[in-house]
Amino acid sequence: MSHNLEKFADGTSAFFTAREVAWHKLGTVTENALTAEDALKIAQLDSVVKVSENAVTTVIDGKTISVPGKFMTYRDHPKKGLTGLGVVGNRYTPIQNTEAFEFLNQIADESGAVFETAGSLGNGERVFMTMKFPQSMTLGGVDVVDNYIMAVNSHDGTTAFTVAVTPIRAVCTNTVRLALNSAVSKISLRHTANATAKVQQARETLGVVFKYQEEFQREVERLLSIEMSDNSFNKFVEKLIPLPTRKDSTQRELNTVERKRSEITGLWNAPTQANVKGTAWAAYNAVVEWSDWAKNIRGGSDKSTLRAERLILGQGEELKQKAQLLLA
Repeated sequence: MSHNLEKFADGTSAFFTAREVAWHKLGTVTENALTAEDALKIAQLDSVVKVSENAVTTVIDGKTISVPGKFMTYRDHPKKGLTGLGVVGNRYTPIQNTEAFEFLNQIADESGAVFETAGSLGNGERVFMTMKFPQSMTLGGVDVVDNYIMAVNSHDGTTAFTVAVTPIRAVCTNTVRLALNSAVSKISLRHTANATAKVQQARETLGVVFKYQEEFQREVERLLSIEMSDNSFNKFVEKLIPLPTRKDSTQRELNTVERKRSEITGLWNAPTQANVKGTAWAAYNAVVEWSDWAKNIRGGSDKSTLRAERLILGQGEELKQKAQLLLA
């Protein structure tokens, strides 16, 4: 499968995965869980990121012009050499990958979570790492969900260093993160070199993980307890993907709505729903599976690339949240 992992001239990619193919279907198989530093080294993500001393410039009609207050982030990679990563303001300070992910070692020590994947996207401007918790959740006695931590760092000024709790439904590797009232699933972490503060960061992150896991389990058990007929599901999909209300709606728009509804309904009846069939949880997962793996993706010829980015960066959650609200 193609992807948007950073690639090098020798055919290798900036990616590490432990034991099995990653849930986002990227990477290669290795045998052992490693520390954050080892994972970064294997994935070739340990280069130092710097900010240019001079403002960003370009040449137009033989004349050099610059953008005041805008500078380039870059790195000197052993395989790719000098690489521009993004344009940032004059107050931007890069968070090095080795510093950003170091606190995850403490999470591994305190929880037993193991490092599963690490990789970079694009030209190296976005870097991610995942850890898997040792115990799965068995919901309703039939459905298995694994919990992961996904940490994402960026070097182009687009996002803060963030950490998300990412539950994965084992039967179809869907990212089934739910919007919950009193538990957050994503946090931004401050950057500090103080070891004591890093331990505190790890403990705060674990607190978020465990609180989210508890509320996630309660919400899933609620959805499992709601019986849903085919007729009820059809009405749910009609509300989820409504027909356009404009008088000048085209036949093409109407056909698109019907296609989306049909695709989601096909997943409602798919083998991946067999053990939870006829429940609101199955309805929710039909929507999630469609959003993660079947929905048409715009914006480029390499759909697998864009889909992988959406999964890693937690994009496309709006429809899932709407589905959850309709099933409340």
